[in-house]
Amino acid sequence: MQTVTTSLRPLSIPVIGWSTIMASVIMIAVDAVSLLSYNTLDSFNLDQSMLSQYVPQGVKKVMDLYSYSRIWTWYGILFFVFALVAGVQFVRLRAWGRKALEIVCWVGIFNALADTLLSFLIWKNMQDTLAMVMRGMGGSQYSFINPLGFFTIILGFFLWIIPSVGMVFYLRRPVIRQAVSLP
Repeated sequence: MQTVTTSLRPLSIPVIGWSTIMASVIMIAVDAVSLLSYNTLDSFNLDQSMLSQYVPQGVKKVMDLYSYSRIWTWYGILFFVFALVAGVQFVRLRAWGRKALEIVCWVGIFNALADTLLSFLIWKNMQDTLAMVMRGMGGSQYSFINPLGFFTIILGFFLWIIPSVGMVFYLRRPVIRQAVSLP
């Protein structure tokens, strides 16, 4: 039986592993709470209520896109459960945990693209609707809100991409592959 001594195991392995575990637990909790908010929005039922005739079409588009994000939230829970399992196995120095974490990173890169696109579509429809409402009320363009949402979307994109790409390079380092070699 082969044992890995602590001198062969870089300190970064438990740091990365436990960081992944904690981030996954937090994101699972956030996504679970987010699912509760969908029930509140469903109670408005804009298509069936008398209120629907007074709601601008742009708001209905935003609500439709928001309902698609429910699917994204369920997917997020599954994704972070997989990341949690991968992080636990990585801390246990299992080779398949390292491979699973690399898969999580590659999927994270795809997630960055999909989440950014969905967020941009929701933001764009909200901007169009707000502009229409503001013009209808005789107001001017709300210039400070417009770029703030866009910059937040871009920041979110980089918060997905930078750690994911960095982790792929980290996980492929020979010293990490050698230290995480238990079956």
